[in-house]
Amino acid sequence: MTPVGLTARQTCAAIRAGLTGFADTLIQAPPDDPIVCATVPARRFLKVDLGDWLVRLASRAVRECLRETEADSAQLALLVALPELYREHVWERWGPERFLEFIEARLKTALHPESVVLAGGSAACYQLLKVARTLLDRGVVRYCVVGGVDSLANDVDAARLAATNRLHSGAANPQGVIPGEGAAFVLVSRDGRVAPPLAQVLGVGLAQERDPVLGDRFSTGIGMGLALRNALQEGACLEPHIDLRVSDMNGERYRAWESMISTTRFYRTHRERLITWHVAASVGDTGAASGALGLVTACVGMLRGYAPGPLAMLEAASDQGLRAACLVSAPADARRPPFHNE
Repeated sequence: MTPVGLTARQTCAAIRAGLTGFADTLIQAPPDDPIVCATVPARRFLKVDLGDWLVRLASRAVRECLRETEADSAQLALLVALPELYREHVWERWGPERFLEFIEARLKTALHPESVVLAGGSAACYQLLKVARTLLDRGVVRYCVVGGVDSLANDVDAARLAATNRLHSGAANPQGVIPGEGAAFVLVSRDGRVAPPLAQVLGVGLAQERDPVLGDRFSTGIGMGLALRNALQEGACLEPHIDLRVSDMNGERYRAWESMISTTRFYRTHRERLITWHVAASVGDTGAASGALGLVTACVGMLRGYAPGPLAMLEAASDQGLRAACLVSAPADARRPPFHNE
């Protein structure tokens, strides 16, 4: 569920086509001016309560994730990444347990007790992939649905970003955040018979950045570089074999600086070019949904054959310093499509 598509197919097709959901939108009450943001198209009354809106977004994305599978809900754990606590988001008034209860109510099914909510931002999705691996290896569940939901397109987040000069505002601040919103989830399992596999997760790397965006220093890419190396080592692959880079870089000055330096720290092999997909260029900064959205985009791209190759490295960064990388490949037992460079 994103500003450019209400399903995964619509979203991935729109991102591939270079469409955007950006528009001047009145987020704050007059006399404040409209700001550039990307919102999921919906009737206004559905967005009156932001907490309820997040539940709607998440439940619809989870329902799509389960629609074409044979997963038994009694053997399924839901692992959700939510906005970081410092943002004082509306969902906090409920607490993690209540959020899961509302999701259960909308899905009309009971979730496994091992379901988890993690308030960790964009990078938390890949951290939750490690949690899913543990649950699957222990045999606690047979399936996990992993993803995130968030909305920065609200007056509280817009005011916070504007106060710290992080909000995109035309010529006044062209290197700023364009608020977005959305939800993205994937189903992971050791059992390839549940549904035709989109991709295989080879490795996940985590690290902590000592100079996060909330501080007063620019990042020199140390945290992200470490996360990338950890993912590569866990996946037992070599850096020259990576075909595609998918980043949640949102366009603000801090993230652009970090992305540039961490790239030179990690990608040392001579290439004519390394194709990089920036999902935020179409949907804005979708916060805690960004990591999962990058994963969906990469998986579909490899499945359909328009990715430049069968091995992709995904990057995600959270405001408070968590850095994560995820190495994914086309499924080993699937017939590989004729990958080509765009």
